[in-house]
Amino acid sequence: MCQMPSKQLNIQQQNSQAEAAIRKESVFWRQNAIPVGLHTLGCVHGVDWARSIIVDLEIDFPGMPELFGLLLTQDERFIQFEIETDASHSEILHVACWQDVTPEQNINPHNRGIGAGPGALALKVLRALNTPP
Repeated sequence: MCQMPSKQLNIQQQNSQAEAAIRKESVFWRQNAIPVGLHTLGCVHGVDWARSIIVDLEIDFPGMPELFGLLLTQDERFIQFEIETDASHSEILHVACWQDVTPEQNINPHNRGIGAGPGALALKVLRALNTPP
């Protein structure tokens, strides 16, 4: 039996889904313990974890450092990181990357054909999570 293809989402729906995914990841890491190695390194670099968000965090991905991803600091700076740690992720063995990649982010909320850029959506989530109810 043939299935009809599902209707393609419009730009606003696509942006809403992308924003929800960023929010889900960010809230998860605000409610659960950030790996100690990442937490420690962030603190050394001035990250206020109560007011920053993890946009993406990959743990123990084959062929990559144990911890890598992207965070958005309280100062609205995007930081790309790659950290080699011990098996418990508490001891830092090597920092392969800790780089401010803010200029590379698409923070335009009104891109033709795609709507809000991923950076704009992350900033929206950060600001919403940092605004008291």
